[in-house]
Amino acid sequence: MLLQFLLTVILVGFVTAGLNIRFDRFFTILLLLFLFGFDVKDAINIFLWVMMAGSIMIILDNKGRIKNMPKKIKTRMFVFVPIITFFTSFAGTVAFAISSQAALIAVIGALAMVYGIRLMIIHFEEHELKFERGHSQITKICGIIGPAVSGLFIGFVGTSLKPLKMPLAIKLGKLNAQQAHLDNVITAFFAAFFAILWHLFYMKGVSLTSFYNQMILGLALFTGIHFVFEPTNMFFRNSWRKTFQTCIGAVLVIASIKVFFTGCMNIRANLVRL
Repeated sequence: MLLQFLLTVILVGFVTAGLNIRFDRFFTILLLLFLFGFDVKDAINIFLWVMMAGSIMIILDNKGRIKNMPKKIKTRMFVFVPIITFFTSFAGTVAFAISSQAALIAVIGALAMVYGIRLMIIHFEEHELKFERGHSQITKICGIIGPAVSGLFIGFVGTSLKPLKMPLAIKLGKLNAQQAHLDNVITAFFAAFFAILWHLFYMKGVSLTSFYNQMILGLALFTGIHFVFEPTNMFFRNSWRKTFQTCIGAVLVIASIKVFFTGCMNIRANLVRL
């Protein structure tokens, strides 16, 4: 267990530092599955703690920015978003509960493949990260659909879909990158928090011992990843990131193909038994 822990911390910390990803570290689920050997539902439950802890840290780092936001935006973030994610994370939890291990693995493989393709072909230009105001209608749509989708998928497979949502928000909606990122972080925090509770109380047969073990490992992984991430991120030059992102995307696509087809073959085997 110690060797798997150290390898996960180093790999995820290094890769996410190069990609400048601080909270939705989706790679962790893959390593929990294939390095630790956890079943997929345990892997997702552990990852929820990693995501929630990362979200809390970013929120605390931005408490001054949040304090100075207009009341309308704070109301949306801390009233509207929690209400939406409360219900959509429950819907995701129901899907999580009724899905087979094979189906969840296939979905995670498909998402990893899409994430990898996105890393390979979509890169942000410097001017895109300096947009001030987005299209008003797209901003409103993102404000409603974004939390709903994130809540659903965090409850289902543990990921907020941030790697897909950010390109849509910035490249299509011209949203301010910092604001869009902070919106995603706050949404992920509430969705992960509710999903953890739903997974505990809705799922049958989940013991408190298992719950606490998942919490301890998730928080320990977050701490280790963070301590690898910080110095590595400072070391990484911005001129390296585009090439690094493309390479990691290619590796992720190759790895996810195996994950996806493993899930699909297991689904087929289960159907044959029926």
